Amino acid sequence: MAVLIIFLALSTNTVMARRFAISAASRQMIGLRGGGQDDNDLDTIQYKPKPAKWLDICSQIAPVTSVLCSLAPLPTILDVSRSKSVGSLPLLPYSSMAANGFIWALYGILVDSPQVKWANFMGALLGSYYFKEFRKYSPPGSSTLPGTMNQHIIVVTWIILLNTFIATKLPKQTAAEIVGKEGVFMFMILFASPLVAVKNVIATKSADSIPLPFTVAGLINCSLWSIVGLLLLNDFNLYFPSMMGLVCALLQLFLKGIYGGNDVDSSTVEMNKIHSV
Repeated sequence: MAVLIIFLALSTNTVMARRFAISAASRQMIGLRGGGQDDNDLDTIQYKPKPAKWLDICSQIAPVTSVLCSLAPLPTILDVSRSKSVGSLPLLPYSSMAANGFIWALYGILVDSPQVKWANFMGALLGSYYFKEFRKYSPPGSSTLPGTMNQHIIVVTWIILLNTFIATKLPKQTAAEIVGKEGVFMFMILFASPLVAVKNVIATKSADSIPLPFTVAGLINCSLWSIVGLLLLNDFNLYFPSMMGLVCALLQLFLKGIYGGNDVDSSTVEMNKIHSV
C-alpha cells in the first residue's frame, strides 16, 4: 500500500510538473497594451524568448523533487522504529515539515495551483507520520528537540488553526499573500532545522544527528527551485528561501564530511546530550 501511494504521488506530480512548465512559459508573455482585448490588439502582444531547454527540464523536475524531499527522512524514521530510539536526532525537521506542508498546501489551494497543493499535501502527511513515530520513541521530558515535545505540538497546532482561520475569513488574495509569506519563513526553518544539532555534533565529534538522506534531498530540491524561481519565474518568494535552504544543506554536508557518523556509540551520544543540557 505504501509503495502504491508513493507511486501515485510521483506520477501525479510528474503530470503537474508538465502543467507547471506550461504555465510558467505562459507567464513570460507581456500582456496587451491599453487593456483592449479585441482581435486588432493581438498584434500588440510581445513575447520574451522561449526558455532554454535545460531550464524547462528543471521546471518539470522541481515539483517531483519536492515529493522526494518529503520521502527522504523515511529511512531515518524506519531506523528509529527498528532501534526504538531517536538517539541524538532533533524533532524540528519533522515538526516543521508537517507545518510547512500544511501552509504550502493551503497556499496552493488559495492560488489555484494543483502542483503546489498536492506536492505539499504529501509533505504534510509524511511530516505528520514522522512526527508521530519520533514522539513514540523520544525520551520523556527531553528538552533538546529543541524545546519540549509539548511545545512542538502546541506550535504546530496553532499554525494549523491560525492559517485555517486566515484562509476562511479573509479575502482570498489577502489570505494568499499572508500564507505565502508564512510559507517563506517556514520553508527556511524546515531546511535549516537539522542545524539545531550543531552543538551536539561538535561536542560528540559525530554528525549522526544530521540526517543525510534529508540533507541530500534538500540540496537537490533547493537547487532546482532556486534556478526555476530566479531564472524562469523571477519570484522572490520562491528563489530566496530556496537559496537559503541550499546554503543550509551545503553547511550540513560540510559538517557530515568533517565529522562523519557512527564514530561514537549511542550511549556516548546520550551521555553527551545529558551533560550539554
